[in-house]
Amino acid sequence: MIRHLPSTQRSVFLACAILAATGAAFAGPVRGRINGQEKLIPDVYAEAAKPDAHRYTWREPSPTVKPEFRVLSGNPLREICVAAIAQSQQPAHEPAHLIKITGGRTVPATIAVSNGTRLAFKNFDPFPHRLYIKESQTWKPETINPNAQREFSVASGAGKFEVRDELFPSLRSFILVDPMVADIAYPGRDGAFELNLSSGDYVLKAFFNGRVVGTSSVSVKDKSTITLKDPFNLAEAAQPPTPGAPQK
Repeated sequence: MIRHLPSTQRSVFLACAILAATGAAFAGPVRGRINGQEKLIPDVYAEAAKPDAHRYTWREPSPTVKPEFRVLSGNPLREICVAAIAQSQQPAHEPAHLIKITGGRTVPATIAVSNGTRLAFKNFDPFPHRLYIKESQTWKPETINPNAQREFSVASGAGKFEVRDELFPSLRSFILVDPMVADIAYPGRDGAFELNLSSGDYVLKAFFNGRVVGTSSVSVKDKSTITLKDPFNLAEAAQPPTPGAPQK
């Protein structure tokens, strides 16, 4: 009977059937906002600004460029991951999360996942990359050619993994593992984000550069939309300015 339905209706029918079978049902969206993200400087930018790095030359900014665009800061769309941490262990995310390698970066650059989740690093650049996980004995440097990908399966237990590239020192990303990660979101340019959660109590954590830069909590009880009253103030977690880095 299902195969006689249009493809879109089949997808909805199957999704509802899976949710009913597992007992999981989303209560409604949880919406929030971050601010102060312009104060967060990725470590790789700060390190490149040091004179002894000899990696970049900081030039006098053009007077035609507005001051707010002269400041090095994280890109919320890929650098800041907001994760909802549940009260119990969560299943692995399916299918595998796609991590794009493009422009000498990974998108996203920070991700929080539950145990058993697979990450697929796919190379969208026209040249190879050699990704590896710092201090790992198993995920060592391996060439990923254009349009090819390499997977990483997250083992059980909480922890942090730092991904590097032998060929591009500007590529650095972080994998935060917590068995109770229920959902994640990436803020837009306006700082807004949205999580889809089932009923229960959650701790919300904002991750940047492999560390927590903001926390909040929310209790989800019904199917109404929840809007967090207070935004995450990420500026409080910003590191001190690095000598040689452009300042606002």
